[in-house]
Amino acid sequence: MSDLTTESLSIKSDAAERIDGIDPFQPHPLCRGGWLQTISVKWMKPELSLDTRDDAVSISVPDDHTPPDEMSGHYFPATDRNDSDAQSSSRPLVLVFHGMGGHALSRYMRSMAERLNHNGYDALLWNHRGAGQSASKCRRYHHPGLTADVCHLIEHLKAERPEWTRNGLASVAFSLGANLLLKYLAEEGEQSDLKAAISVSAPIDMEITSRNLQTGANRPFDQYLLHKQRDELLRSNAKLTDAERDILNHVTSVWELDDRFTAPRFGYSGAEEYYAENSAIDTLDQIRTPTLLLHANDDPVVDANVFRDVEWSQNDNLYPLLCESGGHTGFLDQHRERWHEKAAITFLDQIENSPKPT
Repeated sequence: MSDLTTESLSIKSDAAERIDGIDPFQPHPLCRGGWLQTISVKWMKPELSLDTRDDAVSISVPDDHTPPDEMSGHYFPATDRNDSDAQSSSRPLVLVFHGMGGHALSRYMRSMAERLNHNGYDALLWNHRGAGQSASKCRRYHHPGLTADVCHLIEHLKAERPEWTRNGLASVAFSLGANLLLKYLAEEGEQSDLKAAISVSAPIDMEITSRNLQTGANRPFDQYLLHKQRDELLRSNAKLTDAERDILNHVTSVWELDDRFTAPRFGYSGAEEYYAENSAIDTLDQIRTPTLLLHANDDPVVDANVFRDVEWSQNDNLYPLLCESGGHTGFLDQHRERWHEKAAITFLDQIENSPKPT
């Protein structure tokens, strides 16, 4: 990775240096600093939508509860693919997972799918349990360590949509969705169904992230995430007791929400135990899938020191890139493009084109 300089990256590892073609991130001149980069997500205007793509397919995936929750997603086939080109036509389906308060059709999700489609990759934008269009059909809840839902989705796709999965699977995930992806990869190890994975701004230590949200200038973002999450949790068909509804109506921070609601709902004594059991940080060494991890030194949500403290050299399957700027899932570059999207395509292409073991 000779074109990446120490000014643009703070983490270098033997694995990361094997990536070719990822240019250094140069922030847009009018979008410097972590907060501007973070809120730049609101400026996205992807053309891809269910209205503009007649070839999109919306799917419903029931779980094994009685009555079942029905999770949902949207499949967008590649728009720029030459089926006569064996390399192009063998690309995997890419599962895209959103972050806290988001959903399958959030702007950053559709933008990522648009980039994937234009580079020959089919994409499935996924709603976590209770998010987006799955809200009205799910009584139960999701959390960023609930890897059983990822396993269920993958098994469903392999069994019910073999034409989509014939070339295998890969994944791109954002924020808390990226923590979920990393946990899945660690738990599955050699048995993972994914060829490659890209994590964008993952809060791999959720306790530090939640505490960080309560400090100084980060407090408004904590309140923004709290309200987004509370709206999702208080949906009309949710399976809640009166006491739980009262808690959700009165919590004042993400930490308090997780401490008083999420943790006990899933059998944990409080936020600290919940975060410890479901954060990806202590399981990264178990990942056996080639995984690109993108993060920014000026991320106002996730403390970059967490990334610096990981012994990345202990696992050659991990490709960590810590940029000096980019905010939280922002990465708006000098060409008004999303650097993380270009980096994801470069990584997927390289993994896809690398020699396969004999």
